[in-house]
Amino acid sequence: MKVRGIIGLLVICMMGFLSFGAFQKPVPVAGVHEETLAKTPETLIRFHVLANSDSEEDQALKRAVRDAILKQVAPKLAASRSIEESRQIVQQIRPEMETIALSVVEKWHKNYTVHTEYGHFAFPTKSYGTLVLPAGNYEALRVVIGKGEGSNWWCVLFPALCFVDIEHSTAVQVDGKSQTAYAIKSTPKIRFFFWEKIKGLF
Repeated sequence: MKVRGIIGLLVICMMGFLSFGAFQKPVPVAGVHEETLAKTPETLIRFHVLANSDSEEDQALKRAVRDAILKQVAPKLAASRSIEESRQIVQQIRPEMETIALSVVEKWHKNYTVHTEYGHFAFPTKSYGTLVLPAGNYEALRVVIGKGEGSNWWCVLFPALCFVDIEHSTAVQVDGKSQTAYAIKSTPKIRFFFWEKIKGLF
């Protein structure tokens, strides 16, 4: 019985530790600070790459264009400290972005045209990691490949969230609800397992 009692005590302590961990603040998937959730359309510049179509090849080309552009412009935009400075940088690098995109398109042996658009555009509610942007008109720079009729990829140029984690920057539409993406460990199942073990000791 003494051995069972000691084991039971150890298991209870472990359960307490796991329970404490379960109530800790969830970790954002994309590593974006929560204060960015308070951003409004007036404080953001969005970046979109529109594919020619939704075909598998055109979507892959879109991602290749995205990667090539961000690789070149990241150092310039990441250093920006204000939205005004970012606007100036965006206007300066637009020709460079078009050249980069067209170069990628040509390497893929496509005869698509490429052009950029800069202005205010209407967008539905979408999420970017922990950042949820409500529907509205946003200032944005768009790179349009060919007809631009395919699904688009987007991120935020200012603040420079495009350069935080590209892998988590795929747009996810939120149907009328402000949702936040978090990674939460499934500790409840672990606690249930240990509770069954404790009951078996007594």
